[in-house]
Amino acid sequence: MTDDRWVLDDLAEARFGSIAAIRAALLTEDVAEFDAAFAANGTSVLVAWRRIALLTEQDPACRRQLIDAAAEIRRTCRPRAGSVPWAELKAELGL
Repeated sequence: MTDDRWVLDDLAEARFGSIAAIRAALLTEDVAEFDAAFAANGTSVLVAWRRIALLTEQDPACRRQLIDAAAEIRRTCRPRAGSVPWAELKAELGL
């Protein structure tokens, strides 16, 4: 595969090898988005959603916080308190 592989892709693929397994691991809020992405793009979305399924399984509270944060940003059209602009973060990381 290409060099865009994630360190946990092998685990995600082994754990979530089927569409049913991915759907079962997702939060309710993610299922409709997964279904729509899969219907539009077929198997090309499976890698990304396997990653989400694995991270959700490992820490569902963290995934829920991410969903809530994204909803807050969409609702308010403002970055969250403590957010750092991408350019600043890249500079800090030396990228």
